[in-house]
Amino acid sequence: MITLVYLEGKKVKKVSSINEIKKIKKENYLWIDLFNISEQEKLSYYQDLSIILQIPKKKRIRHSFRFIENEGDLAINFHLLIKEDKTLVDKPVSFLLRDNYLVTNHNIKHLSFTKLYNENNHVDYNKIDGKLVFLKIIEKILEFDTDSLEDITSKIASLSKKITMEGRLKDDLVFEIMSLQEELIHFRKNITEKQRVVSSIYKSDFFTKKYLQKHILIIEKDIGSILEHLSFDFERLEYLQDTLMGLINLKQNTIMKLFTIVSVIFLPPTLIASIYGMNFVDMPELNVPHAYPIAIIMMLIVSMLTLLIFKLKKWI
Repeated sequence: MITLVYLEGKKVKKVSSINEIKKIKKENYLWIDLFNISEQEKLSYYQDLSIILQIPKKKRIRHSFRFIENEGDLAINFHLLIKEDKTLVDKPVSFLLRDNYLVTNHNIKHLSFTKLYNENNHVDYNKIDGKLVFLKIIEKILEFDTDSLEDITSKIASLSKKITMEGRLKDDLVFEIMSLQEELIHFRKNITEKQRVVSSIYKSDFFTKKYLQKHILIIEKDIGSILEHLSFDFERLEYLQDTLMGLINLKQNTIMKLFTIVSVIFLPPTLIASIYGMNFVDMPELNVPHAYPIAIIMMLIVSMLTLLIFKLKKWI
């Protein structure tokens, strides 16, 4: 699917037909969005509009792949965070700035793209071009990232309540913390990638105008705020992990203490039972009347006495 956002007088409009796009002058172009297009469509658009973008199929670490500035063109590749089955995943997207209009190529129906169509009416028509549209897309992407981070923060808060609730100290909470830590690591990696791209944009010859530089500085501050919040969430998860491990150890120590007390309480009766369980011929108590109940009573007295000593010592 192809969509052209263009300027007509003081109105921002859009069309989604290649035949209609051909009728519009290129100087009115603001943004061409290529969504989930096939190889055949790529060739067709290249012939009709002289544009083509490749979506990176594999993640590249080298920054030179993400940011390619040539004479008259600026190509930018990075990944967006989207939710699939309540899990954040990376999806590649490519941008191309050419002749003051923007071209995007992606295979995802991202909130940042769909919402922007209806929000271009809130810009200065004397300044709007593909560069400003690009920066507005980045702002919308960061808004989505912020919402996603707030969801993670809510999960951490919910996890904290689980830990503080009595009787909810389960081993699976440790794995839940580890899962959230992995999610935050994934999130920070994605935000850092965007930070590097925005930093390169600020130095680019394409964005030398003051109003563009102002937008970029705002974006950099937003990214900085997100990274600060990420650090806070990391610290909070580490604290919860330490707290959980401490509580689990305390619970295990309590169980071991209980086992020790029970063992000590039954140790004297066991000693008595062992003595009278010996098979010696000359054991005077064997012929004592009521020897059996006396032995049982002795065992109970010794057990109660041991328990009383523990109570007085405040060990239990």
